[in-house]
Amino acid sequence: MLGEIRGEVRFKEPLSFHTSLRIGGPADIFVVPQDVDDIRHALKFAEREQLPVAVIGGGNNLLVRDRGVRGVVLRLEGCLGRAEYHGEEALAGAGVSLSALIREAAAVNLGGIECLVGIPATIGGALAMNAGTPDGWIGDFVSAVYFLHPDGTIGEFKPSTGSFTYRAFHAPEGAVLVGCRLRLQRRPLADIQKEIRQRLKQKKSTQPLALASAGCVWKNPPGDAAARLVEKCGLKGKRLNGAEISTKHANFIVNRGGATAADILALMDLTRERVHAHFGVTLEPEIRLLGE
Repeated sequence: MLGEIRGEVRFKEPLSFHTSLRIGGPADIFVVPQDVDDIRHALKFAEREQLPVAVIGGGNNLLVRDRGVRGVVLRLEGCLGRAEYHGEEALAGAGVSLSALIREAAAVNLGGIECLVGIPATIGGALAMNAGTPDGWIGDFVSAVYFLHPDGTIGEFKPSTGSFTYRAFHAPEGAVLVGCRLRLQRRPLADIQKEIRQRLKQKKSTQPLALASAGCVWKNPPGDAAARLVEKCGLKGKRLNGAEISTKHANFIVNRGGATAADILALMDLTRERVHAHFGVTLEPEIRLLGE
């Protein structure tokens, strides 16, 4: 079945090549599908061989452990990479870059999702994590989500209250996100571009965008900010080998070169313990952990 895949199939592929942290051990079988049929072949192969399947997008909100990932890893960035615009809606494949979609929509005077500017994610990854900012989440704009079910059929899901929650989307078990419909608004290009520039300037001034990271490490506790708690514990700038709690934003851990997943996890453990000791708050990871 792997031989029927028209995209790429690699064995023992280092996932450090495919994560924004530049960290991660090898995937036993790494598949970059060319289309939905390739995904079907990969899922059938995994089912026949009784192998687990992990799906990643751009690898931006992801920490892969140092021993890597057993089974099959499907990387959807580069696959399902087209978006179409009809009226005030976008139909986007899971592999579409969120930033590219915002730019393309702006070019045809469609906006309304500028609050998502600067989030490094594919549409699939953004959906899975319900990516967003205090001004809005991708789930706020979704009218339908499309899945490839394990049996190879395509399903449509219309979100209702509770489908998207803070940093999570509750997808059907075993299904692979392949795309969605987004509600947009007619806006003048100049207005959209002005807001995009303002938001990117703000991000650049407050986040360590020049260094390898996986974005925010911790979910914000109710009514508070994880970055504030970490900073109050004196952990800003705390370093372990190549891993460092950012001096610019305490909810980021950056790879200054040569950091391992074990280094990142050790800093996370220290942070969790210190914040709990100081404030009685147990931080929950926002980044996705994968592998062993």
